[in-house]
Amino acid sequence: MGRQTCDEMMLAPQEQAVTPITIPYVPREHFRALHATTKRWGFVVAHRRAGKTVALCNQVIRKALENKRSFPPPRYAYIGPSFAQAKDLVWGYYKYYTGVLPQVKVMEGDLQITLPNGAMINLYGGSAAYERMRGLYFDGVVADEYPMLNPSMLGTVIRPCLADYQGWAVISGTSNGDDHFHDLKKRAEKEGDKWDIYSSPVDQTDALPEDEVAEMRKDMTADEFAREMMCSFDAPIEGSYYGDVVNEIQLAGQITGVPYDPNSLVWTSWDLGIDDETVIWFMQRCGRELHVIDYFQGSGKGLDYYVAQIKSKPYAYGCHVLPHDIKARELGTGVSRKEVLDGMLPNTFVCPQHKVEDGISATRAAIRTMWIDAVRCEPGIMALRNYHKTATGKPLHNWASHPADAIRVGCVALNMIQPMVGGSNVVGIGEGALRRNLKRMASGPRRYR
Repeated sequence: MGRQTCDEMMLAPQEQAVTPITIPYVPREHFRALHATTKRWGFVVAHRRAGKTVALCNQVIRKALENKRSFPPPRYAYIGPSFAQAKDLVWGYYKYYTGVLPQVKVMEGDLQITLPNGAMINLYGGSAAYERMRGLYFDGVVADEYPMLNPSMLGTVIRPCLADYQGWAVISGTSNGDDHFHDLKKRAEKEGDKWDIYSSPVDQTDALPEDEVAEMRKDMTADEFAREMMCSFDAPIEGSYYGDVVNEIQLAGQITGVPYDPNSLVWTSWDLGIDDETVIWFMQRCGRELHVIDYFQGSGKGLDYYVAQIKSKPYAYGCHVLPHDIKARELGTGVSRKEVLDGMLPNTFVCPQHKVEDGISATRAAIRTMWIDAVRCEPGIMALRNYHKTATGKPLHNWASHPADAIRVGCVALNMIQPMVGGSNVVGIGEGALRRNLKRMASGPRRYR
């Protein structure tokens, strides 16, 4: 197969003359550099309706057609934020643009397309769909709408999948403010020899008519227009529940190194998922302060796995706070997860049922008293910044909601578990020598993990 342009490929069976086949895609000017890149990693931020998804689909198709390896067959993946988005929108694009190719195999149930050269393209959509990629190899991956995806997926799933054949990846999305997508952009800027960065604000493309852009500017808030149309990462995350208070305590120096204090009992606060993430925060009550010393998350594991993680840490525990729905009994066994967990951990406590809005208010108040370990709790801090409401005013259920739900459970139960965790006789970080020692520890090498 010879090298083709983005909108044309050449099929060249040895017995026949070269037959040109035109793929019905004409790249927009602002995406031509993406199609021409030779770097392994790409970062794409584009305004709404810029044609990003179509460009990324055709980038995958082109790379897959150019791959000459016969065995094992080349494999590529598109990862979207939801199954509906992958199935209803992106799947249609892939079938349309590959439909002109001969001998294409389409497997609707698996969202898989096999191209004439044997290369496979799979679509993954949903909060934890990318977990199905574990253990597989890939030659190229596109992670689209990355602000809505779990940031841990890049290091724990995507990167290992690309190792066998030195595969490439494009991380793309629309700005959602200062979040993990922004953090990745800053990393890409520091590693310019490895990454290409493509930014497409609306004033630098011809994707939308000028009068339409002018009307959108009137209908959107200034922050919305800056984020979604001008690719700005400076505007705050719209509707963030905890972003302002997390910024507040960070400015006050309360996100730093927070060591375990053996004079105070540790308590854990949980959000349990089955298909979704399970998240555990580790906290201590020290005087009037809450010390958030550790954090753990995982998925696809049984309760015994998380209990083993808890017991592996050198902490003395007071209690373990669980969400109220843990009392629900499994249909198959008639036993609740609370009863199973009671057989593994002492002093479990179920947070009473409450309105989410009331729990968020309690959590906002509690965060202002928190000192949070910046290293061990980094994924949780990022989630708290990103936990936000939808246009309907309800919390968005995505990767950030699990850590936010877990910490809310602990904050609602805070006064009720006081007899089990104590801590009133412990000197807080915010006063005396301990604070000075803490600052010295934060500025020097970290000895405790």
